[in-house]
Amino acid sequence: MGGVGITRSPSLGLVAEGSNALSVHLLADVPQLAGAVGQIRWTEWGHAPEPEDLSWWVEITAREAGRDTLPVTFVAVDALGEAIGAVGLGEFDIVERRDRSPWALGMVVRSDRRGRGVGRLLLSRLERFASDRSHADVWVATGGPAVGFYRRCGWQETETLQLSSGQVATVLRKAL
Repeated sequence: MGGVGITRSPSLGLVAEGSNALSVHLLADVPQLAGAVGQIRWTEWGHAPEPEDLSWWVEITAREAGRDTLPVTFVAVDALGEAIGAVGLGEFDIVERRDRSPWALGMVVRSDRRGRGVGRLLLSRLERFASDRSHADVWVATGGPAVGFYRRCGWQETETLQLSSGQVATVLRKAL
């Protein structure tokens, strides 16, 4: 985040100080941002083999807006009140690994805001939420450059597997 200091706020999670101020909220607390988060996810993943309809991404995002029970979604919001990234925490992600829970879901940061600590800020809030609810671990299934991102954030690779969809996923775990 380019030298911006980070402080903790009991109500908002982590907040960056200065002109690049960010806050992290539960989507349940800012439901008006569900459409913007859905659009960020659609921009990133809205092509085959994933669903290509924007409305699907907005609807699924709105359904993941829990507060006390999974799934929940955390949204990074800039000083102008715009959603710039999000990550969900859900009970399951891939059918091949329903023996462990919870899972980080749909981690995304707008392409123009990457490399500034937004993703790390979101993961930190997700991890704290999971830990506060007595989860010992959090899991993620991902691929490509995201594997390196999770590793840099302290996640450990546990396996690489071929999913029933034919895609290859790397499974990582973060001990809390």
